[in-house]
Amino acid sequence: MNTPEISIVTRVLRSSDGYLVQCGRENEVEVLGTSEGLKCDCFIASVSPDGRCQHIEAIENEITTGAGFSNTESLSQADADYYLGKLAKLDHSIEGNQESANAQVWNINQWLEQENAKLKRQKSYYTLALESWMLVNELTSKRLVHGAVSLRKQQPEIEIIDEDAVLKDERFVRVVPEKLAINKAALRQHVVNTGEEIPGISVHLRDVKFSYKTNATPTGANHGLE
Repeated sequence: MNTPEISIVTRVLRSSDGYLVQCGRENEVEVLGTSEGLKCDCFIASVSPDGRCQHIEAIENEITTGAGFSNTESLSQADADYYLGKLAKLDHSIEGNQESANAQVWNINQWLEQENAKLKRQKSYYTLALESWMLVNELTSKRLVHGAVSLRKQQPEIEIIDEDAVLKDERFVRVVPEKLAINKAALRQHVVNTGEEIPGISVHLRDVKFSYKTNATPTGANHGLE
């Protein structure tokens, strides 16, 4: 059995979920931050008694010394364009997964609709037979071994065909009080423009939001990162 070659870590990227350890351009390993510490899915970590590997060590070295590989200020324009290309591929994969899931959902819904349609037709035979049995025997309710059946009068369904005509009869008119609602768009614009401290609100400033647009998608869609 050949021992996997240990790659040299060249850069570590971080996010709120964990770290992406890069060993050259194409070799990338994700290390997740869990409640039990760092967890890497590489081969070395899987066979190591303590679950450690060079990827975890590189991250710990960065955290300890602050001189690790995640200094994105050293990114070149070529690196930035390469990362943008990676985003395009990932978005393409996400869209493919969604299309596949949608197709499966449609197939499942079709199956469910067809199967339940047959079962509901079968139910109608039994419900009509039971209803007729109760009417013939002048029963309003009856407890049986498998449950209970009942017949009850229903209130008539009223359809309004001329609303103006009905509103002329005050017996059937009720006044709906006006409901006040906050115009959030106007409130936000006012606060942004004036900086006024409005009673009853709390303003939370937010960091700039990064977005990107790739050429790989047919629509050239914009992507905002939440």
